[in-house]
Amino acid sequence: MHQINFEKFGQGSPLIIIHGLFGTLDNLKTVARQLSDEFTIYLVDLPAHGDSATPIPLTLGTMAEALSAFIATENIQSPAVLGHSLGGKVAMELALTSPSLISKLIVADIAPVQYPRRHDQIINGLKSVDLSASKRQEADAQLAKSISEPGVRAFLMKSFARSDRGWRWKFDLDALSAAYDELVAGNKEGSYSQPTLFLMGGNSDYVTLKHKNEITARFSHVTSKVIQGTGHWLHAEKPAAFVKICRDFLAQ
Repeated sequence: MHQINFEKFGQGSPLIIIHGLFGTLDNLKTVARQLSDEFTIYLVDLPAHGDSATPIPLTLGTMAEALSAFIATENIQSPAVLGHSLGGKVAMELALTSPSLISKLIVADIAPVQYPRRHDQIINGLKSVDLSASKRQEADAQLAKSISEPGVRAFLMKSFARSDRGWRWKFDLDALSAAYDELVAGNKEGSYSQPTLFLMGGNSDYVTLKHKNEITARFSHVTSKVIQGTGHWLHAEKPAAFVKICRDFLAQ
């Protein structure tokens, strides 16, 4: 297993793109491909996800350290970083702990604050799936007992994959479950003064006005944009608007 698994493509200045909790690098591939005409894309699996290793202990800090080491190993010079949800949390942690590494930061629908435990039902549902199931449909039916929303199940089932030992989740469920409180913790205090964009879904409650002080205390050169008519999955719901806003910001 790679320390950080990634795909690289495109041309131009470097842009690292980081997905959210229970995802893989495929989640933002549509966005990445559209931006690859102007940017060299590094599409990564978060630590404890996909084919990336799980740091011990698993915290926002150790995930950011893994990405910092990845940037050094690949000799990526002054990349911009785009992170969605947990990927945004880790991107913020990286910017706050190693501000000289990153030229610009885009945070998609997450704030640097402590969040409540929003995913317990999903975690319990994932744990309830019998990995000896013979068909994907059986696993989906088991998941449906805990998670009624078809869209959420479809997202999770993208990470249900065959291995030499049968089915597996393409994330470290045990580690993510055990470390969940660490993953929803507030980001460290610090200062990042390079251009930063907070991009929010108009129908999402992940970033609100009450988070403004926590954001501006850490990010001094910050702007924000709202994509109306979208929720937390704003990049999937209105990809054209998402890509345009990112492209315009990165061109500044």
